Amino acid sequence: MVHVLKGWLTSANEWERERALQVCAHVLGACKERFELMRGRPCKRFGSLVGLLATLTSDCLATSRQRAWVCLGYLLQMQARTMEVVPQADEIRCLGEELNSPDTVQTCAKIAKAVCKCIPPAQATDFLTAVLPSLLHVTPTCVKPLWKWVFIFLVECRKEIVQEVPKILKTLCTYMRQSTHRPFLLWAVFLLAHFHQEPVISSLLRKGLPMDSDTVELWRSLGRSTIGIQVLRCLVEKLNRARNNCLGTNSSACEWHNHETALETLMITRAISEVVLALRSTEELRQLLPHLLPSLLRWASETLGEERLLSPLGEGGRQLFLKGQVLEEKPCRVFLMALELVLGKCMAEKWMRLLMNRAAWALLEDPLTHSDGVRLLTSVLVHAGLLSPCLKQTLFPWLDSCSVKLRVTATAFFAELSWDCSTTRTRE
Repeated sequence: MVHVLKGWLTSANEWERERALQVCAHVLGACKERFELMRGRPCKRFGSLVGLLATLTSDCLATSRQRAWVCLGYLLQMQARTMEVVPQADEIRCLGEELNSPDTVQTCAKIAKAVCKCIPPAQATDFLTAVLPSLLHVTPTCVKPLWKWVFIFLVECRKEIVQEVPKILKTLCTYMRQSTHRPFLLWAVFLLAHFHQEPVISSLLRKGLPMDSDTVELWRSLGRSTIGIQVLRCLVEKLNRARNNCLGTNSSACEWHNHETALETLMITRAISEVVLALRSTEELRQLLPHLLPSLLRWASETLGEERLLSPLGEGGRQLFLKGQVLEEKPCRVFLMALELVLGKCMAEKWMRLLMNRAAWALLEDPLTHSDGVRLLTSVLVHAGLLSPCLKQTLFPWLDSCSVKLRVTATAFFAELSWDCSTTRTRE
């Protein structure tokens, strides 16, 4: 019955919403009285009903606000009987009375906390898919209170919605095109990432390349946030793990696996670039450099001379590129652009200008001059004070790598390092 009345509950006419809420209150009141005959079975549509009625707790009419809470109160009382922790009845009654006041922002926040605790994890997406569409039709004064419901839900139910995070993120992202709600949506994604960093990052990486403007904005908003360095650290770990996923044989299955790994590293690297671009903390980025620089240099070396990659997958599954489309730049260039961006945040401007004036990035991208580019980069890292012992230890095994490209890179690196050391001793 409540869903049948949805058209009136979301009507632009105040009296239609009020009449629909009056009917809903009678229906849910009758359901509550018969609840004992249902043997305490939980409501299968509790999440979607809460999402539908929650928007009306901030209605412009006081009677509509009160009736919306009466409806939620009936739902809450029925749902609470199936839970171990039951909200306090006196608190709920007081909150209902407070809805008569002109300012209901704080009251709605208290109500949201009480109700959201009763939403089953499996109905988390139902709640969001019911509450978010109403945001497109409400008055501007109601926008903030309704988003408050979403924020409180993500905080209060953070432990219960772990398995639903990918679905919740997908639901939120469908509203990225609505510019009015975009700041609220970015904050919702931040809250989701704050409590569930790994699944949020993994879900965003599955969006694939080419990276659309909405995905770019999501990565940058995470980079600007207080968890920006944590997000970057997670991406660096994923990039480091990816280097161990390539298989050494030449079978078609291994070739496909290596191809998928290469595509995955490109997506991770693009995400790293966007996060670094928005990152506020330079010092913490320097601390990550010994782990990030070798991975970027390693993949730049491995993809040296390769042309654009096509995705072998369709829209479903683990697609990292849109079907039938290609990457705009060569793979090697993607890693080098990320490396340039990272060093630009860590180095003084004079060193970056030196690399640019001596065409270091063009040298690194060309297979014929790659060694010269590595030597130039190594020299600048030494003089900029960014060559740590950890970096040397990471590159040292490359000298015996089965990959010819890695051996060339490592040889040029240590040759320049030895040259700089001997030059320094000579000057002393």
